[in-house]
Amino acid sequence: MPDELPHEAWLRECFAIDGTVAACALPAADRAPASTPELLVRPVHLHLALDHLVLAPPERLGLGHGEAVELADSANAVLADEGLRLRVLDPAAWRLEAADTQRPSADLAGLAQLLARSARMAAGRNVDAYLPSGAAARRWRQLANLVQMIWFEHPLNLAREAAGQLVVNGLWLEGRAGRPAARPFERVLTTDEALAGLARRAGVALHRPAADAGADLAQWFGGDALAGAGALLLAPDFWRHPVDEGDTQGWMQAWHVFARWFEMLMATGPRWAAGAMRLVFTGERGTIELLGLPTDRWKPWRHLALATLLEADG
Repeated sequence: MPDELPHEAWLRECFAIDGTVAACALPAADRAPASTPELLVRPVHLHLALDHLVLAPPERLGLGHGEAVELADSANAVLADEGLRLRVLDPAAWRLEAADTQRPSADLAGLAQLLARSARMAAGRNVDAYLPSGAAARRWRQLANLVQMIWFEHPLNLAREAAGQLVVNGLWLEGRAGRPAARPFERVLTTDEALAGLARRAGVALHRPAADAGADLAQWFGGDALAGAGALLLAPDFWRHPVDEGDTQGWMQAWHVFARWFEMLMATGPRWAAGAMRLVFTGERGTIELLGLPTDRWKPWRHLALATLLEADG
């Protein structure tokens, strides 16, 4: 079982980050001491299959801020006895921290050392193989079980169930948000919250189109998004939701959207076509990098079918 998704590994190496990429989605809060680990946990829905639990994609919850605070407060009633608390920084991204921020927590230090796989990696699958592993894994399971018991038949969950919404019945540990040691790009354009957080932590200029920007040129490249010198990272991520939902038709449509988006990019910034460009395609097990060079413009006979190149990714 891989420790992380290929795109997470690629980004971690680029930015030389010592934590998990997924945990960088943790929004900035009041400044904690550098020695205090920043742990991201997500409220999630786990549903029972024949003999195991399956993680639903976290974005399906549609949790409101007030709902998130209500659930976190109820969980904190029991976590306080463990010297811990949950702080809602975003409805889908919470920070696990010491109940007394002036005193270090041995639990936090232990949990920060766990190998935590992202919820994106585990979504739609048996969670057994994706649970955190390491010396403090048992302690994490104890804490997660405490919260599950508090949320079982919680009034908010009963109301959500009656309304046909997914109940919130678990916490998912995304790991520790580290500090990047490298700044490989001058600018980042992305709709992905983890990559956006990683860019902020590295001090990289960030442009975030709307989540549903698709192939809308104005959303992606409006204003001065392409202005300036230096390396630029574009991460459209059109395939994420179709993959999470197992939507084959949507996945195919995402490729068509990417083709149109790419054509518009070439028309908007012809220098990208002439200069060195790297296309990074990642799947669940591997990464393919295609490097374009200026001399390629004069070698029209060098053609490779994209399908052939992607076969190596399984």
